[in-house]
Formats: sequence, structure tokens, C-alpha cells
Amino acid sequence: MKYLLSICIFTLSLNASIYYAKVEPYVAYSIKASVSGEVMSLFKEAEGKVSDGKVLIQIDDFLNKKELKSSKIKLLSLERTMKLISKNVKNSQEVERIREENYKKIKDLKTKSRTSKDLELINLINSSNQVLALKNSLENLKVSISDLSFKIDSLKDSISKKSVEVEKGFLIYKTYVDRGDFVNVGTPLVDVYDISKGKLTIYLSKEDVKKAKNSILYINDQKSDYKIDKIWSVVDTQNISSYKTEIIIPAPKRFSELLKIELK
Repeated sequence: MKYLLSICIFTLSLNASIYYAKVEPYVAYSIKASVSGEVMSLFKEAEGKVSDGKVLIQIDDFLNKKELKSSKIKLLSLERTMKLISKNVKNSQEVERIREENYKKIKDLKTKSRTSKDLELINLINSSNQVLALKNSLENLKVSISDLSFKIDSLKDSISKKSVEVEKGFLIYKTYVDRGDFVNVGTPLVDVYDISKGKLTIYLSKEDVKKAKNSILYINDQKSDYKIDKIWSVVDTQNISSYKTEIIIPAPKRFSELLKIELK
């Protein structure tokens, strides 16, 4: 009887695959500088705390804001000028129309001298040239307004990127800069963790991959409702012949704890 019981226990152990994984934050990422500038303020005390969604790092944006204000004033001026030129174009087109009608009236009259006809034609050509010149100015003005609008959008984007915020509820794990530091594009600023959920990463054998989706997961010898979230379809580059696998769990009380995972 004892022999038969030993065989049953041994068989059960063969049917269970055991792995170990450390509880990690759901997502870990690093925020890097998108713009260059001097770090003007930094809430260093926030390290290790959950973000309240406020500005954590402020990069100098004084000149950007000054240039933005100046550019907005210039844009308003250009837009007013464009309205005036547009009105001038309409007026000049009306003058052109009247002179064209006057010329058409006299061009075939034998009672009018050649000189009078040429003079009226010259007036018509001058009016046409004036309309063309105004239209050309209007097109150039549109290009200038478009360029200035793009500059304003770029300045707004740059200013927004100089106020570094961490999403509310995320853990501010580590900051890499101090007040007075000059950062360039790509300089690491802060490491952030999404602790709204936890993640377990294990590396399954080829045999376990086949049964993983239908397996019951036991965590520290306790049956759980957790499911395999993702299995990579190619073998891992470091864990040879194993397939990276992720299990998403509710936010734990403590991260970095080592858990025993069994697939039964």
C-alpha cells in the first residue's frame, strides 16, 4: 500500500512544473529628455513615492516662452496685414475691371486717337500688374503666416516637453539629474514604474508551453485564478530552449518577492 502511495505522489510531481519568479511592476520605463536645457527645479524628495501627477522636473523654458509671446504678436500683425491686402486686392480688381471696360469701349472707335487708346491700355496693364503684385504679396504673406504658425506650435511643444510629469499613481523610482544640470536630448531623467498591477516572468520549457494555457497556476502552493497572459513564440536569447512567459497579477502589497509557480 505504501509502495502504491509513493508511486502516486511521484506521478503527481511529474505532472507539476515548478518555476520561480520575482514580482515586478507591470511596466517599467525611463523618461528621457526630449529637449535640451538647464534643470531649473527638481522634486528630489519624490524618489520612492507615488506620483501625484504634478511637475517633477522643470527644464528652463524662459526664452521659449518669451519667443512664443513675441511670435503670437507677430502672427496677429500678419493676419491683420493679410486682411488689409485682401481688401486691397478686391479694390484693385474693381479698378482693373473698370479700366478694362473703358478700354474695350474705345479700342475700336475711329474717333479716338491712337495715343488715347494706348494710354487707356497702359492704365489697364498697370492696374493688372498692381493686382498681380498684391496677389503675390498675399501669397508670400500666407507662407509667412504658415511658417510662423508652425514655429508657434513647435515652441508650445518644446515648452510642454520641458515640464516633465509622471502619470498619477506611478512610482517614481529614481531620478538621474539635479538642479543646475544641463541635459541634452536623450539624457535619462527618471525611472518610473506602473504599480497598478504586478507581473511574473518565467521561462517555460518546450513541453510546458503546450500545456500552459490549460494549466492551473499554483502560487506558493496555493491554487490561484491567475492565467498565462503572454508566451513568446520564439526561444529566449539568454535562457536557451526556453520561452519567455508573462503572468499578470493584481497589485501586490510588496514587489520583488520571490514566488513559487506551479503549472498543474
